[in-house]
Amino acid sequence: MTNREFGYFGESVAADRLREEGFTVAARNYYVPGGELDIVAYDEKNIIFVEVKTRYNGQSLRYGRPASAVDERKQTAVAAAAKQYLFDHKTSLSPRIDVMEVIVSEHRAADGSLWYYVDEITHIKNAVLASRAVRYGSRDRRLL
Repeated sequence: MTNREFGYFGESVAADRLREEGFTVAARNYYVPGGELDIVAYDEKNIIFVEVKTRYNGQSLRYGRPASAVDERKQTAVAAAAKQYLFDHKTSLSPRIDVMEVIVSEHRAADGSLWYYVDEITHIKNAVLASRAVRYGSRDRRLL
């Protein structure tokens, strides 16, 4: 599985979890100049922009949790993409930016086929709004 396929797998798992939580997924891999939104979803009150980080259980976790990869540079890029989405798609819903961690393990079956199992999904709400760079680094704070 390539890195792109692995990331898409994690995003699919995260989208399914959001649906279970009562959200409607409006877009996946929404591209704007300078950035991308992994998932855009909404419920009755909120529109959420979700950055998904997928990691293998075990070796890849020794460097920290997947959410730790959402550094200030990434947070700023996601916030800018979210602002562009809100500019392009007017809404009265309250926006927020979340991070979802998807941790998987792989298992080889007796017939040699490779299976991926989801070990853990963590939904971190309002993960990016706490970032100082995002709150104060933008000229237009009205949208987020």
